[in-house]
Amino acid sequence: MIRMEVKGLQELERQLAAMGEKIAVKVMANAGKEAMQIVSADMQQHAGYDEKSPGPHMRDNIKTTSRNRMKDGRYLTVVTIRVGPSKAHTQKALAQEFGTVKQVASPFMRPALDFNRTKILSILAVRLREGIENNR
Repeated sequence: MIRMEVKGLQELERQLAAMGEKIAVKVMANAGKEAMQIVSADMQQHAGYDEKSPGPHMRDNIKTTSRNRMKDGRYLTVVTIRVGPSKAHTQKALAQEFGTVKQVASPFMRPALDFNRTKILSILAVRLREGIENNR
């Protein structure tokens, strides 16, 4: 079990609220995307690859995206960051991650997040701090 303690979230929320919604979302999205680049690189390195396949490969279509959730009542969050293969490769990714009747699981998504958790939080903290300081 991995356990992490995060402090200062109330202060972070106060600082982001003071910036205004538009700037806060931009700061959080940029920080989140940068922090998750390490996960994206790890996923690309461990995603399945078939040299015989002529089409686009799953590892070449792993992207990091963000979505503003401020006005979305379904989520109690400001921004959602997603890292993973394109929709065209969803089935391949799920088959590799969880396995199938004919294929042994070879996870590459969850381990990329778990292995890099400390680095992600460190980058996120630095980039959020910079974003807040630069937008005061």
